[in-house]
Amino acid sequence: MLLVEDSMLIALDAEETLLQAGIKDVAVAGNVATALAEIDKALPDFALLDFNLGNETSETVAEVLSEAGVPYCFATGYGDALERMTLTPPCGVLTKPYSKDDIMGAMGKAEALAREG
Repeated sequence: MLLVEDSMLIALDAEETLLQAGIKDVAVAGNVATALAEIDKALPDFALLDFNLGNETSETVAEVLSEAGVPYCFATGYGDALERMTLTPPCGVLTKPYSKDDIMGAMGKAEALAREG
């Protein structure tokens, strides 16, 4: 799984939640360049992308994932981010702060998409 989050505290909390939920491998990236490098190393099965990454957005990462057929979900703490998204994430948008149940729900959508595809 790929977790793209620019806030270290949120990233650590989300990573711990994912590991406790049984996800064996979580790659964490704080910006687009690092996320793309992680994708080059190993294509994830699912990605959780913080939409706002400081002075950039994660839409470039979402485009690469879409082209590779990898389901993803955006996460945002800003209401206006929804209006700025040009891509519709296949697994929805999580509003921060999100819970373990929110993440697992998005991953469940990803599994359902994989079964359909």
